[in-house]
Amino acid sequence: MRVEQQPKRLSAPAVLTAILNEFSAVTDYRTLRDSLPRRLASLLTCQYVLIYQRMGESLQFAAGTFDEQPGWSSALLSVVHINPIDLNSDRPEARAWRLRGTATAPVETPDPTLVAVPLIYRQRAIGVLVAIRNGNGVHAPKRGDAPNEEHIPEAMPSSSWDQEEVQVVEAAAGVVAMLLENTRLLEREQKRIHELSLLNSIGSQMNYATQDLERLRSIVIQRTKEIATVDLCELIVHSTPEETAPWIALTLRQALLRRVNGQSGSKPVPLILERPGDAGSAEYLSHLAANIKTFFAFPLISGSIVSRGGVTRAHAEGEPRVLGVIVGAYYRPWKLRREEIMMLQVLASQTSAALENMHLMIEVVEARNEARKLLRKVLDDQRMKELILESIPSGLITIDVQGRITTFNRAAAAMLGYHPYEMLGQPVQKILDLESYLQMAYNAPPSARLKNELLVTLDRQGQEVVLDVTVLPLRNDRGEQMGLLATFNDVTSMRRLEEEKRRLDRLAALGRMAANVAHEVRNPLASIKITMQMLMDDLTKASPDAEKPLASEVNASAQESGAVVLKEVERLDNIVRDLLLFAKPSQLHRVTCDLVELNEHVLHLMQPHFTEAGVEVHRIYHTDSGQEGSRVPPLQVDIAQVEQVLFNLYTNAVQAMGEGGVLTVSFQVVHAAEPDHGAEEANTEPTERLEEQALPPSTASTGTPVRKVKEVSGAFEIQSVPAQEIYQEQHDWLEIAVSDTGVGIPPDQLGLIFQPFFTTKAHGIGLGLPITQRLIEDHQGHIVVQSRLGYGATFSVRLPLSTTQEEEHEGEGIRDGRETRL
Repeated sequence: MRVEQQPKRLSAPAVLTAILNEFSAVTDYRTLRDSLPRRLASLLTCQYVLIYQRMGESLQFAAGTFDEQPGWSSALLSVVHINPIDLNSDRPEARAWRLRGTATAPVETPDPTLVAVPLIYRQRAIGVLVAIRNGNGVHAPKRGDAPNEEHIPEAMPSSSWDQEEVQVVEAAAGVVAMLLENTRLLEREQKRIHELSLLNSIGSQMNYATQDLERLRSIVIQRTKEIATVDLCELIVHSTPEETAPWIALTLRQALLRRVNGQSGSKPVPLILERPGDAGSAEYLSHLAANIKTFFAFPLISGSIVSRGGVTRAHAEGEPRVLGVIVGAYYRPWKLRREEIMMLQVLASQTSAALENMHLMIEVVEARNEARKLLRKVLDDQRMKELILESIPSGLITIDVQGRITTFNRAAAAMLGYHPYEMLGQPVQKILDLESYLQMAYNAPPSARLKNELLVTLDRQGQEVVLDVTVLPLRNDRGEQMGLLATFNDVTSMRRLEEEKRRLDRLAALGRMAANVAHEVRNPLASIKITMQMLMDDLTKASPDAEKPLASEVNASAQESGAVVLKEVERLDNIVRDLLLFAKPSQLHRVTCDLVELNEHVLHLMQPHFTEAGVEVHRIYHTDSGQEGSRVPPLQVDIAQVEQVLFNLYTNAVQAMGEGGVLTVSFQVVHAAEPDHGAEEANTEPTERLEEQALPPSTASTGTPVRKVKEVSGAFEIQSVPAQEIYQEQHDWLEIAVSDTGVGIPPDQLGLIFQPFFTTKAHGIGLGLPITQRLIEDHQGHIVVQSRLGYGATFSVRLPLSTTQEEEHEGEGIRDGRETRL
């Protein structure tokens, strides 16, 4: 009895969910493609499910099933198009491909039995899915069913496709396309990863073998056997000895290299031979042993690169050259697969790169050695030029066309006080005003030589420097002006010597005049003094008559006038003595003297003057910390001259304190290389502002005094130092500091106080400090003055503790020279 069943309806969500759950984890493309039709036939309740894939301009059958039965059957073959389907044919599969939509058959019937749906993934058709129902609504009997038993299914499927079922097939086709394409892309990426891994592993091994050809040969043989499972293999290069691979005859090796040489200008093609071969391979097979059935050779060409997919291309730069060949052989017939050929090409490419690197390294080492020789020669030449540049005694700078300094030699740095690193790249106007010189140099013809000019500028410390400058155009080999070359010499000392000479000439003339005047004036003064003293004695002896008060008054007035005359005569006599002392100093008579006792004697003599002026005297005697004992060491000095120095300093101090004050006298031993005592008392770091720089060593022997002015925390200091002591400060000194609390010395007058005849007092002719300075210098000492206006002044005298006979003779020579000048 036949029971009528309702057709079973397809559920799109159920179908799609089942497909995704069962096939999402399948990663092998072939397995997925072969398994899908059988499962789709069950899910779509149809008898046939066929999958076609595009191959060129046709559709090729790829997989299918009949009634969920695995494998190929006669029923399946009866509906499958084994031959490729032309895309332009009228078959439903071709129409679905062209329309990018569903095609049914029979055409124009409401109940089609065949549905062809294109497999589209990301708007790209990759094949066609065909679902067929048999048209009678009955499943074909499955293998194992009883032949006479009526088969009654649970739900009778429809014998055709309605519109809703076609939509379910379309949805299933979309999921199938996605699964197939994703799996294919995954396999392709895995293959690429495998290729890259192979390339990386081979490359890493090759990198360690770029300096050892035998190691490279072992790696190539090992990798070739792993890739192609060959029985024999070898790396042949030009230097490979014949006994290394006896199975390859020398004639075969030469034939292979000739063949590779013929391919060096194009894409290299591997040679693969199989017996019995053909006419083209007979040349190579005849040189092989008879038991070798398959042979291959992969050429090694410099600059060859293997791209993805195993395609080899030549390097674009240079002409490729033959490096060698990788050969392999089988004792059995063997068909090399495409993957094996690709891997061997990768191996050949990496081997070519390694061999090329070997050759390049040899060339690089040779080139490096040659470059080192050239570089050493260039550096030696450059160093020689630098030594010449630095050894030039003249300052030398070069300037580019923008006016920036490009060269600054050592002499220029010494003259101007700047480090070369500070000046390179800086505008030249920062240190030298060369604007007018630059214009002349730029406008001068190539053969012109500019005239030397004197240029006054300031060094880094702000001191005036006089330079003798020559500016020349700097031109290249083509005569184009690249900048300027300026050379200069420091003529400051020469200029100061000239000024000093003029000053000494004036002083000499003044000294001669003073000596003549003093000589002519002294005799009349002596006569006047004697006459006035005799007159005073006569007036004193005369007894005035008491009864004559008028006579008594006249006598007293005459005595008072005579006393005034005698006092003025004494003052004139002192002036004349100073003039004579300044014009013609006496010789030193050195004796051992305790200067502390001498100082106390002078202070005792001047005590009435201190009392009259309201001056309080403080004494500070520092002991010599470098020696045992507690007293200031004695010195070899001329007592009279040192006494004169102390009298002059104390007299100046008393005169500076018109309303009284404190006079501080200190004695201190200063050892060589100790800092200046005055700077220590100020507890500041002095910043020198030189008014007159020290003379160079070549002129120091003249004994010409050097005067320095520097500012210390707002106070100004002047030093009068013998030039030889500036460069030979090797003595231990006794420093005598005389400080007052007077009005101080104005900064503009500080540099003039040691000049003869300079005075700011109403009385005197300004020879006290010049004479003091000269007497100190006669003892190879020097004097330093520190003053702050309104706070007083300090005169520091330094005398050497020990004076050798040579120095004494030198001092005498200096005095003799000075006498001659004056």
